[in-house]
Formats: sequence, structure tokens, C-alpha cells
Amino acid sequence: MYRIACAVTAIEVQRLRDGSLFSMLSGEWPEDMLIGDEGLGLDSLEQLGALGALAETFGLDDTSLAAQAPQKVSDWIDWTMAGYEAGGCTITVKTSGSTGAARPCVHALGTLLNEAAYLANRFADRKRVIAMVPANHLYGMIWTAFLPSALGVPVVVRPLGTTLELVAGDLVVAVPDQWQAISRMTRRFPNDVVGVSSAGVLDDLVAKELLSAGLSRLIDVYGSSETGAIALRQVPDAMYELLPRWNLVPRSDHDWDLSDGGGSLTEMPDLIERAGERWLRPVGRRDGAVKVAGLNVWPNHVAEVLRRADGVADVTVRLHANGRLKAFVVPEAGLEASDLAFHLDRFAVQNLKDHERPKSFRFGTVLPRNAMGKLEDWA
Repeated sequence: MYRIACAVTAIEVQRLRDGSLFSMLSGEWPEDMLIGDEGLGLDSLEQLGALGALAETFGLDDTSLAAQAPQKVSDWIDWTMAGYEAGGCTITVKTSGSTGAARPCVHALGTLLNEAAYLANRFADRKRVIAMVPANHLYGMIWTAFLPSALGVPVVVRPLGTTLELVAGDLVVAVPDQWQAISRMTRRFPNDVVGVSSAGVLDDLVAKELLSAGLSRLIDVYGSSETGAIALRQVPDAMYELLPRWNLVPRSDHDWDLSDGGGSLTEMPDLIERAGERWLRPVGRRDGAVKVAGLNVWPNHVAEVLRRADGVADVTVRLHANGRLKAFVVPEAGLEASDLAFHLDRFAVQNLKDHERPKSFRFGTVLPRNAMGKLEDWA
């Protein structure tokens, strides 16, 4: 609860400050640290925002608040624990919809704890969890809060760009972009270090480089904010094995839903290739989303926004091989690409989130299409 509460609060303060980096964003603050000016420096509105974010995440309400408003970090933790002890049994995380609007995903706390217990059996020999992801999203909650609690091992926060100081028995929890950076900076891993990746597609070449550098095992987790972990694969295996709670149920020809064993059906976030009863491989997003820096991005939505820019006749957007978006733009008649390029970049800064903004623009008189008239990729 402590780790999750700190992460949720830090992200909320960053949101209230319009994306400005909260100076203590990555911290897990001392429980006796003051919340106001003499500690974290939160003003009254930010303190209310923090309470709101904690209430949404842990399913709390004001009836369990004390007579005095929280003064210290420990007061936040006491509030979350009081709600839990009073029967609070849900955790809510947020994910982006196709227009970028955040929407809540509610999970039974018992389900998440059961998932952590299963993972604890799979990783029972780990001595520490090295957390490179925050605990405000489901992947971070399960792997860097619930799992280490189930294992009874410490969590060590290692922001990328600092020395990892890995030792035998470590379990490193990161996202694909972080693993790519680690593969370029790490010449040799200590013996018996295991890695976990999720929140995006793990590049096979990056995975191969990590294993060649001595990473003992690399586990790729397939899941979503709506479902939690669905299946695991040990790289370089191509197929993922379903977690025990899930079964595949036919939806239509070559399409599948998930069943949790209690009769509840959940839409599979991707189209999959199935191999036997318990094995699968994702082959494409059902909703057209891609992952950028571990976050969902809808290229069609980005293209719709860019079409509103002055001077743009048409545009198509795709995921670049470098993990960021790229755009092919058709300028309006009579407008030179050089005149549009700077304006379009400024428009993207003002109208799109950081991870939504294309980092590569190509210009042409028509969108690239194949002989059948379908949009195709471009170099």
C-alpha cells in the first residue's frame, strides 16, 4: 500500500502541475515527512488532489478520514489501510481510450493478490526486486509492490540513467524501451539476474543481446490494464503460456475471448494465434493501438488530430521501427513541405501528448498505397 500510494500521489501532483516534473516524483518518502510546505511542498489543492487520487485507486471515501486532514505521508497510508480493513477490496487503474481520455479499470484486490502469489511461486528464488517502473499502473503494482510483498523481499528503485548495482538473485522489472537502453549500456550482467518486461512489444534482437550479455532469464508478460497479466513467455520462446486463472473460449473463427473460470468472459485485447489449450501468440491489436514508451497510442486518432492543422490535406500515421510514431503528410495544393514542417511540429506539441507526437515526418503529393489501393508503409 505504501509504495502504491506514493506512486499514485506523485503522478497526481505531476498532473495538477500540467506535466511539470514533480521534484520528488520517483521518491518513496519517509512516512513521517510532512505533506505541506515543510515537506513535500503540496499546496491545499494538491493535497485534495492527492486524497482524490488515493480514493479512486483504493476505493475509499471520506467517511474513513480522521477529524484532522492528513499532515504526514503516514496519514495517507493509515487512510488506505483503514479502508482496506473496513472491507475495501478493489484497486482501480486508468488506461487510455481511443481518444486519449483516461478510463478506469477496476480489479478485485483478491484477484491481484492471487496473481502475485502465483508469480511468487514462479520466482521464489529471487532475493530483491529492482523496480524501474512506478507502482501507479497495474504492471508496476503487481511486480514491484504485491510480488515483493508476497516474496518477503525488498524493493530497490533504480531510475534509468543511474547505476543499477545488480547482484545475484535480483529480479529487474522494466518496460521494453528501458530494456533497449539497458542492452546498450550493460556490457555484462552478474550471474543469476532475471529480467521481466511488459507494457509493450519486446524486440527479439534486444532480448537476444540481453541474454548474450549474461542475463539469466528474460520473461515477457502479455496483459493489459483491463485484465492484468494474461500469459508469460520465457525469451526466446515465441509462444506465451496462459496464467492459471485464464482459459481461451472461442469467439468466432480464429478469434478468442478469455474466461476466468467463473463463467465471466473478457475480450482479448489482441487478435491471437493459438497453439494448444494453454499457449498463444498476439498477432495484432484488435483496436488498432500501438505501444509507445509503454503507453497505448492510437495512430488513427493522431492522424485525425494532425488533419486539423492548417495546410494539411491528408496524413497517415504508423509506428516507426525506433518505437516512436512517424507521419506521412500530404500538404494542401501550392504549399511547400518546408513551409509546413515547422508549423506542423508546433501544432503537434500543442495538441498531442509527448508519446503521441510523431518524431518523423515525410511529405508527398499522395499517401503511399499499394496496387490494391490500400495504405502501405513507407521508408
